[in-house]
Amino acid sequence: MLVLALVAVGCSDEHGEEGCPELCEQAVECPGDAMTEQSCLAMCSADTEAAEEAGCHDAWESYLECRNHAEDHCDSAKYDEECSIQKESLSSCLDRS
Repeated sequence: MLVLALVAVGCSDEHGEEGCPELCEQAVECPGDAMTEQSCLAMCSADTEAAEEAGCHDAWESYLECRNHAEDHCDSAKYDEECSIQKESLSSCLDRS
């Protein structure tokens, strides 16, 4: 599933507006994460494109915004809980497409 790939980290060359660069900047600072900012941006770019093609741009942007402002952006259990509404909304949108 698209979101679950990003949940691990995520980001975009087209930026997903500002969400991807900000998310990737934070992600590369997480201890033990081998992802580079470029690989993060490439992954997020693909996820952004897939969300847009599925007609889920608004849900995707909402999820990215939540992730970028999550209290702990390195602990997936914590940011998944904090962003559960946005993640569920995005998952529901993607499931409909």
